[in-house]
Amino acid sequence: MTLPISVQLYSLREELARDPWGTLEAVAAMGYSAVEPCDVIGGDVDEMAKRIADLGMVVSGYQADVFGDQASQAMDEAQALGCSRVVQPYTDAEGWQTAEGVQGMLEKCQTAVQQTAAREMTFGYHNHHGELTVVDGTPGLLTVAAAVPEMFFTVDTYWVEVGGQSAVDVVTRLGAQADLLHMKDGPIVNAFECGMVAVGSGAMDFPPIVAAAPSARWLIVELDRCDTDMLTAVKESIDYLAQAGLGHKK
Repeated sequence: MTLPISVQLYSLREELARDPWGTLEAVAAMGYSAVEPCDVIGGDVDEMAKRIADLGMVVSGYQADVFGDQASQAMDEAQALGCSRVVQPYTDAEGWQTAEGVQGMLEKCQTAVQQTAAREMTFGYHNHHGELTVVDGTPGLLTVAAAVPEMFFTVDTYWVEVGGQSAVDVVTRLGAQADLLHMKDGPIVNAFECGMVAVGSGAMDFPPIVAAAPSARWLIVELDRCDTDMLTAVKESIDYLAQAGLGHKK
């Protein structure tokens, strides 16, 4: 079974700034079934929702800060986009380096679960490398997952590997909580400045990762930056996932 493929729009932030609706049209033409926004394109959430629907796509998840004062606004925007999944995109990596820090993150996730559940929504967390730091024998990400089973994870498979852990092992241990998989490629080095490349052309080995996550609902292409043209890399990424039998186009 193959999974539908989405793209995290942060990847295309520069293109969206220049031509928001033309960029969405280009993504749809590549065969993407969905997008994962991290903000409201053009400042009008209703217009954005209409444009996405008119292109035959949906919103696979909405990334926004739900740990801060804007949690209610984030959930409003997600609902306007027809999406029930709200994902915390980032937290300070230093918060995952100690047992006290991990406990603090756990409590934030519990609060976010309660807030989203009250709106009949679900809360997820997107990792970078810091969450994979081993604290008291276990990566902090897995400690939080075990303590808050109601939440899901957008597993950034690339940053798991950069964090020194096996993406196959992490998604296996997360089980049904590994709801969304971020597909990102490049050299596996601990540097945000590293040159990322189209999915399938870097150091990552994706087939066993996807096979280890039978409960995953979406494959989501995300490139924080790219050594080549981003639109080209986003197209090459979906082409690879489809040709490798991991995902399918719309």
